Amino acid sequence: MKRIASWLILFVFAAFPLIAQTSIDKPAATFKLTKQEVISVRQLRADVDRLENATGAKLTVEQRKDVLDARINSMLFLQFCEREKISVSDAQVNSALAQLKAQLGANATDADLEKSLRASGVFVDPKVYVKQRLLFEAYVQTKRLDDMKANLKPPTADEILKAYDLAKASLVRPDTIRLSVIYTDTRGKSDADIAKTKDLMNSISAALKANPSKFDEYVLRAGDAAGYKAIPSLYLEKTQQSKSIFGAEFFDAAFQAKVGEITSVIQTPYGFRIVRVNEFIPQKQLTLSDTVPGNQNLTVQEFLAMQLASEKEQAFFNKVEAEVIDSLRKEATIKIYTENLSW
Repeated sequence: MKRIASWLILFVFAAFPLIAQTSIDKPAATFKLTKQEVISVRQLRADVDRLENATGAKLTVEQRKDVLDARINSMLFLQFCEREKISVSDAQVNSALAQLKAQLGANATDADLEKSLRASGVFVDPKVYVKQRLLFEAYVQTKRLDDMKANLKPPTADEILKAYDLAKASLVRPDTIRLSVIYTDTRGKSDADIAKTKDLMNSISAALKANPSKFDEYVLRAGDAAGYKAIPSLYLEKTQQSKSIFGAEFFDAAFQAKVGEITSVIQTPYGFRIVRVNEFIPQKQLTLSDTVPGNQNLTVQEFLAMQLASEKEQAFFNKVEAEVIDSLRKEATIKIYTENLSW
C-alpha cells in the first residue's frame, strides 16, 4: 500500500464504535456535510484518554481541540466517501492487514502489528487504521488520478545527481569481509546439550585444521541431521553497528582472520561459530553504479531514485491532505463548543 498523508493516522478516531450519547452528554462539536452529527464530550474524552494512556502524557486544552478536529475531519471524510460512493471491501482490508503483518515476519501476530503501529504513532485498532488508509487511496485513485500521475513522475537524471552530491559524504562503504559460517545455536538448550554441541563444533574444527579444503563440504552437509547449520555467504561491515548486531566475540575473530583462513571455534552468547574469510573488500567512496552496503542487488543510483520517489509521493499526499480537509471543512457546517473542552 502507498504511504498516505499523516492526518489519517490521527483522524481514524471516527471509525471507532461511538459511545452511546445520552441526554446528559454535553456536545463537544456538531458538524454536517451530508448529515448532522454530534461529538459528545464523553466521546472526546474517550479519544483523549486513549492517547494519554498510549503516550503517557496529559493533553492540554489546545491538544484536546486538535484531537476533536481530528475526529471531525475523519468523520467528514467518511461522509464524503459515502456521498461519492467510495468504498473498500472487508476482503481488501483483510488482505492489507496480512501484508502489513508479513512485513514484520512470517510468524507476526495481531499484537505484533499493533505494537509496530504504535511505535510509528498509530494508536488505533489496526483494522480501523487500514480501512481509512484504503479509503484515502481509493479517493486518490478515483478523484485525483491525473494529479497523481502529473506529480509522481520518475526522478530525472539531474535530480538523482543532485541527491548524490548531497549524500556523497555518507555514501562510503566501510571495510567489509565476506564470510562463510558454520554455526550452532545454544539458546534455550540445557547445559548437557550445550556441552554436546561444543564437542561437535570442536570436532569439526579439528577436522578442518587437518584438511581446510573440507570446509565447503561441511557447509553443504549442514542441517538438522548434521547437528549444525551454515551460512554460505555473509557480508560483515567493519562498523560499530555490525559489532553490536553480531557480538564482539564473532566480530573481532572474523576481522582478525586473514583471507582464506578458518577460525577456531568462536563461543558467543548465542552459540558456537566457525568462520572462513572468503574476501576482503576495502573501504570505498561509492559511485552511482556501486551496490548499496548490505544489499548487493541494489545500486546507489536505484536507492537514490527510490528515495526521491518516496519523498515526491509523501509531498503529493501531504498536498492532497491539506486540500481535501480544507475543502470539506469549508463545505461543512461545524460548531465547536470550546467551553466544554475543559474538565
